[in-house]
Amino acid sequence: MSSHELSRPTEGVPLQAHVEELRRRCEAVARVQGGSTHYLEEIRIFRDYTRERGLFLQGTIEALSRPPDDEGNEHQVWFQQETNTYLKVTWPDFFGMLVMYRMDEEERASPIAYLERWQLHNELFGDNVEFLGVLEDHGVFRMVIQQKAIEGKPATLHEINHFFTHSGWKRFFTHDEVAYFDPERQVVISDTHRGNIILMADGLLAPIDLRVQPLSGALLDYVVKACRD
Repeated sequence: MSSHELSRPTEGVPLQAHVEELRRRCEAVARVQGGSTHYLEEIRIFRDYTRERGLFLQGTIEALSRPPDDEGNEHQVWFQQETNTYLKVTWPDFFGMLVMYRMDEEERASPIAYLERWQLHNELFGDNVEFLGVLEDHGVFRMVIQQKAIEGKPATLHEINHFFTHSGWKRFFTHDEVAYFDPERQVVISDTHRGNIILMADGLLAPIDLRVQPLSGALLDYVVKACRD
């Protein structure tokens, strides 16, 4: 079985549909307990959803039989030449980091927040990231996504800042790193280093792997104030 012929439990189901259903379930739990869902609750909700929908990848993904072509803080990455795409697999039971979090909250993203991040990435930057499913080994989860390859070179820090600030994003600092806030959509992004934003041949920039997070409540108030200061 080749890497592009693997069993696709999510085939025909848009990423947005998964995110909307998972968020609906989170909101239902939050209403019952009178607050918002926390990290461990979202892990449970996602595990139940995965088993219910049969989102486990069956069979062998050929690309994973060889060493990854690249590794980062969040993913191992395999290039699939036949489809000109990258297969990205999260590290075991790790689903990235949040941009903003309260001191009493988990700074790691839940698998639900991870999928929401990629859905927002698609909406904001015209990407077409697909959620392929989940790998499980003795109860340990790894998320599998697929993203089209983009040709170009890393953008400069000046180009990156210009790209966001001239598109209405507000620059601020959080946890000792640069972040940007879209006041209209009430969304924040971070991890905007050179390796995550590609300058294409036509002169346009293409973000390929940013942390993206919607804000509300106290976190939204904090960022709004930070952008004014």
